[in-house]
Amino acid sequence: MFEVRRSIRRLRQDPHWEHRRRATAADVGLGTRGYPFTLGSGTDRLYDLARGQVAGRDAVLAHLLVAPAAPSRGGALHDFSLVALDLPRALPATAVTPRRLAAKWRGERSWPIPPGLWQRRPLPGGGPGAHVERVCADYEFGELLITDRLKQLTVAADCGWRIDGARLIGWTDGRRPYEELVALAERLDLLVAAFPAAVWQWRGWS
Repeated sequence: MFEVRRSIRRLRQDPHWEHRRRATAADVGLGTRGYPFTLGSGTDRLYDLARGQVAGRDAVLAHLLVAPAAPSRGGALHDFSLVALDLPRALPATAVTPRRLAAKWRGERSWPIPPGLWQRRPLPGGGPGAHVERVCADYEFGELLITDRLKQLTVAADCGWRIDGARLIGWTDGRRPYEELVALAERLDLLVAAFPAAVWQWRGWS
């Protein structure tokens, strides 16, 4: 916790980042009808939100505090660390979550992407796909997007991510120092760079 606080102080002193002590998702145009916001009851709060650039992309870094959605998890609040990167264009809603995180929150009444847009389909067994769970609004788009390379990059980043219009939202559990969030943003930038070229010409549902 002390390292997190020190990282926040360093962030405030960095002229390349705009800092806000408290904010809402709406303040920065983030959709809340998907992970990690839906892992709580909807009473989410963003703390120490920072706006700047990572690898030439507009980026948002923040800590997210949510109240539990299910009574079985007790009254404890849940901490997440969140990164959002701008994408060149809006794409169909898609979520990919490493099994470590998916298993931790299985049983919660939560939606990886907005409800009503998707159906669960199992991934083939074995290989990198054995370590991730995928949910997509457009199955054909998901088949195009989620290559073995993207699965490997997701596992290496140890975070969940989803496409929210023209944003990629990445998240992980816990309240991480901001140097770790910048590093996560850099790993997500590598992931976006690995999107197949045909993704950017997609003319299906969006």
